[in-house]
Amino acid sequence: LVVSIPLGYFGGIGAASRHGILFKGGNYLDAITRVNTVVFDKTGTLTRGEFEVREAHAGNGFEADTMLAIVAAAEGNSTHPVAKAVVRYVRLRGIEPLAVTEAKELPGHGLSVCVDGREVLVGNTRLLDANGVTYPAGLASVPETVVVCAVDGVYAGYLLLADAPKEDAADAIAALKSLNINNIEVLSGDKQAIVTKLAKSLGIDKAYGDLLPADKVARLEELKAEPGRKVAFAGDGINDAPVLALADVGIAMGELGSDAAIEIADVVIQTDQPGKIATAVKIGKATRCVVWQNIALAF
Repeated sequence: LVVSIPLGYFGGIGAASRHGILFKGGNYLDAITRVNTVVFDKTGTLTRGEFEVREAHAGNGFEADTMLAIVAAAEGNSTHPVAKAVVRYVRLRGIEPLAVTEAKELPGHGLSVCVDGREVLVGNTRLLDANGVTYPAGLASVPETVVVCAVDGVYAGYLLLADAPKEDAADAIAALKSLNINNIEVLSGDKQAIVTKLAKSLGIDKAYGDLLPADKVARLEELKAEPGRKVAFAGDGINDAPVLALADVGIAMGELGSDAAIEIADVVIQTDQPGKIATAVKIGKATRCVVWQNIALAF
């Protein structure tokens, strides 16, 4: 009896590892079988996280190249997929980013930096709203990712980026529903229009956008407060670390995920495929079945 139970869990952890899924303990194999709600982050989890700049527009008398050099200077201080795409786009155009003397990352908003003695804000429209910067009204409702820039409190322009869902994202949602996990949500810091568009394309009913890290935590606490609710959260960014820690089962994307997310998660998907979550649930259930068989046979 003493030998058979741990061996069952060792076998389950080994089976999961062959599928590119790392369980950090046998207790999480048990926990994942009780999950009835799965909450996803968007960028890098359901989408590829491989952004491409489609358009760049300067405003208020700023030259396009100057605006791009300023934006790239700021984004060079971030590891976010959007920031990397912007820097790559600017360098491919032969524009060298300007030097930055001070940089401050504002979670859920963007970056505040000092470039050539000028205060520069680069991020989403919430960042400009928080600092009282006026910008074209239509930017807030564009169903794509927008990076806006302001210099010394004046709107300087924006970049339009696109990101595509992962190849197995829709199949991942269908697989979870086939396991009777029908309460599936998306929580994202991106605009509501973008998150809603993605959720509809994947068959997810509930999607929440424009969220700060604290808002994600608040939403997860609401879910966990419901009787009988067992929640798994899947994410990859440093902003997802608090939610991964709070969830009954935290699942991190291991290939592109941040070190903080990987360290704090209970389960790590090495291939970054959301479809592996359903596989992990199936392995957890099969392991529990084998363990109970071993207990019965041992007795």
